[in-house]
Amino acid sequence: MTSNGVAFIIVGDEILRGQCQDTHTQYLARTLYAVGIKIKKVVVVPDEIDAIATEVAEASKSYPLVFTSGGVGPTHDDVTYEGVAKALGLALKEDERLLRELKALFPDRPESQLLALVPTPCELVHVTSPHLKDESRTYSVVRARNVYVLPGSPCYFRSAVDRIVPLLESGSPIRTGFLDIELDEFGLVELLDRQAERWRARVKIGSYPQPTLSPGAPPRTLISLESHSREDIARAKADIVAMLPKDTRVVVRFDEEVAEAVYGDRKHSEHLHRAFSVVEECYDKYRANEIFLSFNGGKDCTAVLHLAATFAKMRKLDPPLCLYVTGDDFPEVEEFVKDASRYYGLEVVYKEGTIRQALSNLLKERPELKACFLGTRKHDPGSEGLEPFSPTDSNWPAVMRVSPIIDWSYTQVWHFLLEHRVSYCSLYDKGYSSLGARSTTMRNPLLQDPKDPSKYLPAHTLADDSAERHGRSS
Repeated sequence: MTSNGVAFIIVGDEILRGQCQDTHTQYLARTLYAVGIKIKKVVVVPDEIDAIATEVAEASKSYPLVFTSGGVGPTHDDVTYEGVAKALGLALKEDERLLRELKALFPDRPESQLLALVPTPCELVHVTSPHLKDESRTYSVVRARNVYVLPGSPCYFRSAVDRIVPLLESGSPIRTGFLDIELDEFGLVELLDRQAERWRARVKIGSYPQPTLSPGAPPRTLISLESHSREDIARAKADIVAMLPKDTRVVVRFDEEVAEAVYGDRKHSEHLHRAFSVVEECYDKYRANEIFLSFNGGKDCTAVLHLAATFAKMRKLDPPLCLYVTGDDFPEVEEFVKDASRYYGLEVVYKEGTIRQALSNLLKERPELKACFLGTRKHDPGSEGLEPFSPTDSNWPAVMRVSPIIDWSYTQVWHFLLEHRVSYCSLYDKGYSSLGARSTTMRNPLLQDPKDPSKYLPAHTLADDSAERHGRSS
């Protein structure tokens, strides 16, 4: 038996026909990975008793834990319980505990009682879910020996995973690191072979060709490093970079070490603690795929991006989707947005038009989006009455505006960016203190170098917070 790892068996003809996309694997893998447990095998099987039984029988002998999803329901093609019972040599019997629960949950649906026919003996894991009509009630997930039988419905599947995983015996934390290298994968074969051999059993190294950011851009390869030792990852990174051809461009991606440093600093900063509390509340209220960030390349939304990416990394989640509204942009801003997308591993959606039009079009394409992180501060025009959570106005597309740094000052934003060495748009080092459209934005006259009027000082040197927008005409 594999000493550590999980097998995941997905049951469903709809997956095999391509009628439904599997999202369960990613959710289960991320949740397990966060506690040091890895999925070692994933298989999709049809709604057939023998097919289910064959895979469950093999997996239950080879892995300490097995999860299944799908095929749990009252209809003729819901046969997972029967398949699991056959695999484990158990009887399929009506469970009185489940029967009582189902009668209470579905008093007017006697057919639901078919769900009480389960492998016996079994353990019941009680799960709460906001999707139940009576949220004070629970539903049960069956565990037969080392097999957890989960529902296929995404909302109930995720609630079950969230309940079960904390009950498991966790492994040691798995650390990750990334390098984004401007070379194609063929040019890295020999180097990676040597490094994989050198770090075998200590650091797992993978390589993944990346899409180019624009036509004519150089090829890119993402190198991933995985280990239980942060120090080994750092040394392996350094070895790989040292072996690259001279002048090869390398972007060290945002990783756990950076996130842990930022997240740990909240204990020593009241305004940073408040900002993270807002981010955490957002992720508690909404699922990760319901959250996005309005990113225009400015310093404030850059700070919020770093906060959100940090919190997501601590929860083993992808950073939020980013909306970038194109228009009368500075080339430096466009370049910074591309660099940020590489560093944080972002999905950036580009939309033309006004912010309102762009938001409307985005929500039509991504109707699941419900909450938007903003870099808004109360010093911004028209934002004095905003709270950390504020719905959009009635004449705007409906979304929750989430402003983690609503009460930060200009100085606090710059202290955060500089303290944590957060990359920002190069224009802020050339006399610009606030960025908007090119036609309405110029250098802040208060940043003109008194020793040399032809030069301008960096934005973080501005002494008067209230003069932040002196270079903006709108």
